[in-house]
Amino acid sequence: MLHKSRTPLVIVAFLVSVLAGLHGEAVKMEPAAKDDDPRYVHIREEVVVTATMSKQELKDCAFSVQLVRPEDVSVASASSALNVLSFYPGLFVRRSGDFGRADVDIRGIGQNGRRIAVLVNGRPEKMGLFGCAVTHAFPMDNVERIEVVKGPASVLYGGEALGGVINIITHMPQKKFETGFSASYGSFDTRQVNLRHGGKQEGFGYFFTFDHRASDGHVPNSSYSGRSFTGKVDLDLTGSLAFSLQGKYFDGKKYEPGTIDSPLVDFWNDYRRGAVDASLRKNWGRGELLVRLYRNFGHHVFSDGWDSRDFTNGVMAHYTDRSFQCNVLTVGADYRSFGGESQGFPAGQWDKNEGSLFFHDELVVGERWILTGGLRLQMDSLFGNEWTPHVGVVFQATPATSIRGVVNKGFRSPQLNELYMYPAANPELEPERVWNVELGIEQALWEGLTLQAAVFRMKGSNMIQTVVNGSPPPLFIFRNTGAFDFHGIEVGLRVDWGNRVSGEVSYAYLDTGEATQGRPGHKFDASLRVRGKWMSASLQGQYVSDYFAADFARQPLPSYFLLNGRIIVTVSRQIEVFVDVNNVFDTDYLVFGDFPGMNAGAYQMPGRSVNIGIRFKQ
Repeated sequence: MLHKSRTPLVIVAFLVSVLAGLHGEAVKMEPAAKDDDPRYVHIREEVVVTATMSKQELKDCAFSVQLVRPEDVSVASASSALNVLSFYPGLFVRRSGDFGRADVDIRGIGQNGRRIAVLVNGRPEKMGLFGCAVTHAFPMDNVERIEVVKGPASVLYGGEALGGVINIITHMPQKKFETGFSASYGSFDTRQVNLRHGGKQEGFGYFFTFDHRASDGHVPNSSYSGRSFTGKVDLDLTGSLAFSLQGKYFDGKKYEPGTIDSPLVDFWNDYRRGAVDASLRKNWGRGELLVRLYRNFGHHVFSDGWDSRDFTNGVMAHYTDRSFQCNVLTVGADYRSFGGESQGFPAGQWDKNEGSLFFHDELVVGERWILTGGLRLQMDSLFGNEWTPHVGVVFQATPATSIRGVVNKGFRSPQLNELYMYPAANPELEPERVWNVELGIEQALWEGLTLQAAVFRMKGSNMIQTVVNGSPPPLFIFRNTGAFDFHGIEVGLRVDWGNRVSGEVSYAYLDTGEATQGRPGHKFDASLRVRGKWMSASLQGQYVSDYFAADFARQPLPSYFLLNGRIIVTVSRQIEVFVDVNNVFDTDYLVFGDFPGMNAGAYQMPGRSVNIGIRFKQ
């Protein structure tokens, strides 16, 4: 019998050997070739938009970008869009179960979505009072792909992007009509129904979805019920002028079981979240202007008496110019107002606003060098101005080798709850700040096999934390006293062999010094997807170790290994049947969480679960 601690390493090695064996049959190994050998050119030139606000090939980005591709989304057996991110290097999801909150940490930074920006098609998703994202309000009903910028991106996205950006990009049909319906049932009396319909023709496109998910939960007092509606309309007005309108509404009630040390009975939270935005996009030859108006709003009711309403109103505009050869310049401006009211304790109304100006420039030098630089001026109605610089470089050493580096700054503005709402509030708070230095490489080893690696260091200061007040009352107060020094390494290997086989193997090491609470030191991830004419299968494995429920490496949590799987059988052109098995080995494991209204601590995760469903599409 294998020793328990070696099991995940053996499985990772097995996956690598399987992939290598499959590739050995598909592609014959050849000796090293010259730089101009076409076999060594990046075969799959993937385009992303989040890292620069304009379309750019992934290999040309100075930022560290994790792309969750449409084929990855289609085989994921996750209950929400953010849960999909769990199996990628540098990303870790804090949760209380399969349903409910899915709070993502990017390289150890997250704080329930307060220190990272969460976007939908570029629209910020932000709760007006607490400055966080309600992370289970993003079901899988309309997700096309997800782009994650790892590391500070405040130069483009402002005060939420201290630790990075998650941009959920939704689906828009390319056919005249597209309709889909799926239903499933599984363990813990889990039910899901999803309806999608849309189309595109003669300059007009639309897509609407409805999603309902419910479950009794894996432990007592963990049931969930949530509904989501989304809609999107695109109009091509003149060929160079386009209009887009999109919106969503989510209503979800989650009973929370509490931690293993502090269980809860009949504790629930009811989140109602909505958002709408309208945008105009105008093209002028080699220039493009985007103007967007948006509003986020919500009503939150908790069983402990909390009752609040909040809003975020914003306008954003940016212009990208390609008039000069080998140069892409983006300039922009944002304005946002936040506010809300509480009916319980603390009762009251609060608001603030902020504006910003920014630019980001990309210059190609000598065909191999890509130099980037940017600067943002944030103007806040309360704390004043904040400058945020960014400098990056990409060196295309050969058609197969890309080396990148970045030095940049991130910040987070104090939120209304920290400034005014509670007795510990402090209106003199200043922004949190972090400096990031990173070096990365992408190496195409041979056709369909790519190695990526990155090493980084982030130093944070002015972090807002609760401390003893030297002049009470109150006894405790928020101060800019925190600091951190995180560094780490991420290594990943991706394979793509035609349309049949793809997969990844990755390892992430994160050293957070004293700030070990809820941040794994070692994380291995592996996935394998095999697509056939009538059947497709996928596996996702993860091993987590060096994991603690407190700072200073105290209260160690057991290391664990997870394996999830999905099988999809194509019955006909319109009908598919799928089977999901999560936690195949029925691993008993814990995840640390610190969620609104509850004590921080270790949460019991679900054991093995099976879900069976059917999907109709046209």
